[in-house]
Amino acid sequence: MAKTKQALDAEDWSAVERLWQPWIAEGDPEAEFQLGYHYLSFTPCNDDATTERMNELIQQAASKDHPDALWLTATRLTDWETSPAFERLLLRAGQLGSVNAQRSLGVAYATGDWIGPRNLVEAARWYRMAAEKGHAASQYDLGFMILLGEGEPKSIDEGLKWLKRAGEQGEPSAVRLLVDCFENGFCDVPSNSAEAAVWRDRLEEHSRLNPPRPALRYLVAGPEGKASLDILCDVDGVSGFSSMTCGSELTEVNVFYDPAVVQPNAVDERIHAAGISAVRQPD
Repeated sequence: MAKTKQALDAEDWSAVERLWQPWIAEGDPEAEFQLGYHYLSFTPCNDDATTERMNELIQQAASKDHPDALWLTATRLTDWETSPAFERLLLRAGQLGSVNAQRSLGVAYATGDWIGPRNLVEAARWYRMAAEKGHAASQYDLGFMILLGEGEPKSIDEGLKWLKRAGEQGEPSAVRLLVDCFENGFCDVPSNSAEAAVWRDRLEEHSRLNPPRPALRYLVAGPEGKASLDILCDVDGVSGFSSMTCGSELTEVNVFYDPAVVQPNAVDERIHAAGISAVRQPD
């Protein structure tokens, strides 16, 4: 994996293929997944023939019940929000031990999105599986739920245990919540100035090392919100975007951009070119 990262950093895809090819030749599902995943997730994917070959490797690994290959197959379904196959694949991946799938299942049951009614007991169960494997965001979610008494009995000690594990990994949401708990007694946590100072220092360090990226926020005004946002990735100066949905409809889009390269009005034009009726919100 270290050699794979070095080759990707050097933009040497041929070296990545050479690393994994001996195991792929033996039909190893982990190798099939790793090569396909790294191409599809960490390269521009400009070569259609290579993209097709990498997708085939993912499918081969999934057919052998590779947990993360099943998870990736589920997330890459074009109609995943309505497809019965999405739930089936995600559940299978989670049952086989995919931390990514377990995390996704926790989110799905906590919100009631994607795979059925909201079920906090199931959400906590899946979060716990991922948390016990060291997944920081799941540790945060599990700890917060336990502090609130959602999905599991309320327990300050147990909730703080998981929040601290997440905070020690640098999960910013956990660090912020720990500061709020120890400074302000949030979630019935007894105030503790010494603990508050520890987590306040960590929060300030995180903010210093990770300054917020400039972003433009848009509220979506119509059903056109279901249109693809991929067009934004072609704009020079746009580094990415996040979105919020209600059911299958887009409600909000946040576009991260470099103001030295692209101006907000150019992003506005691309948003509208994507067929999205949206209004940019003031800073």
